[in-house]
This record gives sequence, structure tokens and C-alpha cells, in this order.
Amino acid sequence: MKKSTIAYILGAAAVVIGGVYFAFTFGIKPQPIPKISWSHFASPEDYGASVYKRLHLELEGQNLVFLGVLPERKNHYLVWKGFFDSLEAENRFQHIIVDSTLSLKELIPSTEVISMIENQAAVVQTIKDIIATKKRVAIVLPTTYMSSLVKDNFYALLTRSLYQQDDGRKFNVDWMTISLSSFPVVREDEAAMEIPCDTDVKDADGSGELGCTVVMKARTLYRKKERIGGKTPGVLDQIGTKEYLGLLN
Repeated sequence: MKKSTIAYILGAAAVVIGGVYFAFTFGIKPQPIPKISWSHFASPEDYGASVYKRLHLELEGQNLVFLGVLPERKNHYLVWKGFFDSLEAENRFQHIIVDSTLSLKELIPSTEVISMIENQAAVVQTIKDIIATKKRVAIVLPTTYMSSLVKDNFYALLTRSLYQQDDGRKFNVDWMTISLSSFPVVREDEAAMEIPCDTDVKDADGSGELGCTVVMKARTLYRKKERIGGKTPGVLDQIGTKEYLGLLN
């Protein structure tokens, strides 16, 4: 084998090994997977029904589901109302818990209202009970609380509480998260985003990565100029193993 060939193989191997090293070291994440492409819906409720239809198989047997909203966006609440209304009898939730800080929580047909932040211990215990009793529960809360892309939030607390027990035990639990965000329609709107794409090292509220994920998706939609009057445009991407992000204005 020629020396040049050997050198090429060694160089290529080094690149591959280096790529694997950086992936494990810096946590390179997979690209989002489209679940609902750019579409127009008759109403937010129609979008919610479409989310259920698209994720029907993924939701089967899932006892714990978190549903995120931007607190001041009325249409986000209506999405989950449409979602709940579309469930078949066998897939309905026994309990629907809503975070008390949500300003339009009355739009959700809840069985319990509680503050996720002020009652952290109680919420974690409730989730442990869900695990033990196999009850089917949905929890509606702000998108920033349960996104894995936000630092030091309720998601981080829950993960620590369930998976990093002091006595070494780990709970056999998983959950699905479907969160909603608004999105900029043109690049000029990016500065006014409700979840900013904050690339500052400090990132005061820890949601910069989530905001940048929204921006990256939104930029792929800028060229989609078609807007149907009276219709609600939206998309849905899978951004983690069991984490989904929907964009809806």
C-alpha cells in the first residue's frame, strides 16, 4: 500500500475519531425531525387535534405527558383544549394538572391546579405516585419549565429528583413533552421574540438555546410566503427522544 494511501486513511480516521470525541464531549445534538410540516389549520383546536393524530402511536402507553404553552398566548391553551377533546376514550387522561401561574388556565379542562415552582416537592411526589399507580396524567405548564433546552428549570429539577437519588436508586420513568412557542415571521421580528435567541455567555434566564432553536426553524419558513386568511399556520418538530416543539402564532 502506498504511503500516500496510508496517510489518507490515517487522516480520515483521525477526523472520524475527533468528531466522535467532540460529539461526546460537547453534546452535539441531532437535527430536529419534522412531524407536521408547514400547514394551515382551521383553528388552534384543529392544530391540537392534528398533533394528537400525528403523535397517536407515540402517545399510546405514555402515562406522563407535559404540554407547554407561552402563558399569554390564548391560542396555545386552545391547542391543548383541542388536543384533549380529540382523544379517544382509551387514550384519555385520568388527571389533567395545570400550573397555577398560567393566566388563562380556565381554558384547560383541569382536575387540579398547582404551582410547579412553589410546590416542587408536592409535584415530584405526585409524579412518583403516577409512576407507582400507572395513572395517565397530563401536566400543562409554561414551555420554559419543561424544555430540556432551558437551563436550571423544572425539567432539570425533575430529572435530578427522579434519576439522581442519594441512595443510588433510579425510578423507572419516562415522559413525553410537547411544547409550544410563537415564532418570527420575518427576520426583523426576531428581536421581539418572547423567548429570545440569547447567545450571550451569561444567558440570564437560561432559555437562549430554546430561543435559538425557534429562530433556526423560523428561518426555514421565511420563504414560505403563502398565508391563508382566517387560517392558523403551524409546524411541529421532534427535538429529542420524546420531546416535541410546535410553532404556532
